[in-house]
Amino acid sequence: MNLLWLRFSRWRLRTSDIIEPLRQLLDRSIPNSGTTFRDTEFLSLDIETTGLNPNTADMLSAGWVVIRGGRVDLASAESHIVRPKGSVGRSAAIHGLTDTVVESGVEWVTVLDRIIEALTGRVLLVHHAGLDKVLLDRLCRERFGCPLPVPVVDTLALERSRRQRRHHVDDKTSLRLADLRSNYQLPRYAAHDSMVDAIATAELLIAMVAHNGGVHKTELRDLCT
Repeated sequence: MNLLWLRFSRWRLRTSDIIEPLRQLLDRSIPNSGTTFRDTEFLSLDIETTGLNPNTADMLSAGWVVIRGGRVDLASAESHIVRPKGSVGRSAAIHGLTDTVVESGVEWVTVLDRIIEALTGRVLLVHHAGLDKVLLDRLCRERFGCPLPVPVVDTLALERSRRQRRHHVDDKTSLRLADLRSNYQLPRYAAHDSMVDAIATAELLIAMVAHNGGVHKTELRDLCT
């Protein structure tokens, strides 16, 4: 979303009857498009779900970590298991979150509120916004009546755009998180753990910025999708 349009959308929402914690998020300004990467705080987020369709899937876990001053702040890392409305189904084979594991989780509303609190004043970072951000938008509509109004950086979209700019349109190399990390000489982590994947995405963005302009020259406008 264009940052100028996002500011307008947030201004309109502030004039409506929005409950906390979204109200607090709206009351905090978002960084300017010219803010450098080093001076921008990001919340790297990953969500494990019951399926790949963000319009119907339930959230099963969410993990996140803050990028501050161009570095991953591991002390900010946080994760939660979420109790879904129904069974986890076959998705348990992917992430290991069985019905037994998630039955002791918390309600999705509680986790969504905590995500919004952590996002206040920050930029959302995900790998594949078509899943995580679309899911968050749907849940925010259910809870607040509007999609989640935050700037978004998507490492998958950034890499796809980089290839197009360099005329590598026929490059069929995988855009999966683990494979992109390998391309940027980052170590391999176990996949499908929300906290690990959030940290992995944060490290990937830092590596991408370092390879394409550096933390002082890269601005928020260069990253937002």
